[in-house]
Amino acid sequence: MAKKRRKVNTKRIAILVLIPIVCVGLLIANMTNIRLSIKGYDSAAKKIVLKLDSEEIHDILNCDHVIDIAKWDKVKNNSHYVLYDKYYRMTKYKTSKVVYFVDAYYERMEDLNYLGYTTNFLFKNSDLYTINTLDTLISSNIPYEKTKKYLAVKGAQICDIKDYVDSELSPLKAVLKVSYPGIDSSKRNSRTYTILSPEDTLALIKNGFSVGSDYEPSDLRKVNVPYESEAGKLRDEAATALEKMYKDGLKEGYDIVIKSSYRSYEKQKAVYDEYFATHDADYATNLVAVPGSSERQCGLSVELTSQGVMDGIYGTFGETPDYEWVKKNAYKYGFILRFPENASDKTGATNEPWHFRYVGKKVAKEIYDKDWVLEDYIQHHGFTYNMRLN
Repeated sequence: MAKKRRKVNTKRIAILVLIPIVCVGLLIANMTNIRLSIKGYDSAAKKIVLKLDSEEIHDILNCDHVIDIAKWDKVKNNSHYVLYDKYYRMTKYKTSKVVYFVDAYYERMEDLNYLGYTTNFLFKNSDLYTINTLDTLISSNIPYEKTKKYLAVKGAQICDIKDYVDSELSPLKAVLKVSYPGIDSSKRNSRTYTILSPEDTLALIKNGFSVGSDYEPSDLRKVNVPYESEAGKLRDEAATALEKMYKDGLKEGYDIVIKSSYRSYEKQKAVYDEYFATHDADYATNLVAVPGSSERQCGLSVELTSQGVMDGIYGTFGETPDYEWVKKNAYKYGFILRFPENASDKTGATNEPWHFRYVGKKVAKEIYDKDWVLEDYIQHHGFTYNMRLN
C-alpha cells in the first residue's frame, strides 16, 4: 500500500525563507544606524538618511565630514545631500540656489557624464555652466574631449560650442570670431556681455561689455597728483604708477594735472542722463558711455590736463608739450592712450588725447610698440577673464 504524501505548506516555507532575509535587512539597517551615530548624525538626520537609496546612503557614510541634513531640508529638495554639500563648499551660494542647481543638474548628470563632463568640472565652473548651457552641451552631443580646448579659452560661450568645433579654427580664433566680433566697435552686433572679473587690469569695458552696477574697486584711493576740481581716485596700482609719472614729468619740466578719474555707476548714470536731456541722442551716445560700460568705473582710467591749460596758456591738453611727453612716455608707467586718432571705428569713441588707461607695463609697452589700441591687444591675445552673455 502506497504511503500518503505529506501536503507541502508553501506559506510556511515562504515565511521561513523571508525570515533570514528580513533579519539580514534589519542587521544592515542597524549597522547603518550605528555607523551614522558614530559619524555624528543625530536621530532626526538618521531617520532621513535611512529612507534614501543605498547608493546615496553609501555616499553619506563615506563622506569625510558630517553633512548638515537639516540645513538642506529648510527648502524643498530632492535629497541629493552629498551633492548639495559638495557644491556649497565650492561656491558658498545660498541654500536655495544650491538646491535648485544641483537638483536640475542631477536630472542631466548621466548624459553629461557620458559625454565626459564631470561633476567636479561643472560644479567648479557653474558661474558659466548654467542649466540652459548644460542642456546645450547635451543637445550638441559633442564629447568633452573635442570641446575642452575651446572651453579652456577665457570668455568661451557654451551656446557657441558647436560653431567653435565646426569652424576648425584654433581655439582662441574660434572663440573671438564666433562670440566676439563686437570687440571691434565697427562690427558690433546685438550681443552684450557682463564681465565676471571687473577687477582684472585688462578688462575691456565699452558698449557691449559692461560691469555690474554694484561694482566698486576695493582698493580705490586718492592720487597724490594735483587735480583740477576734485581729488583724483584710482586703484592703488594705477595711482602709484600715475604718481611716479607725475614726479618724473616734473623733473623734466612737465606739469600734469588730473581732470577726472574714477566715476561710480551712479555718477556715470547722472552724466549720461544729463547728456541725453540736453543733446541729440546720436551725439550723446558718441560722447558718453552707457552706465556700466564706462571704464572709469574700473578705477584704472584717468583724464589729464596740465597746469598750462589751467593757467590759460593752452586751450586743451592735446595742444600742450605736457601731452606730447605723456603720450611718448606713458607706457613706461603702464598707461596707454585709450582713444587715439584714427581708431574711433574700432574703439567706438572719438579721439580723446586726455584719456589714459592703466594696463600694466608689459601690456602697455606692447600696445605702444605696435601702435595698437586695447581692442587690438584683446584680438591678438584674447581675454584674461570670463564673461556672461546677457
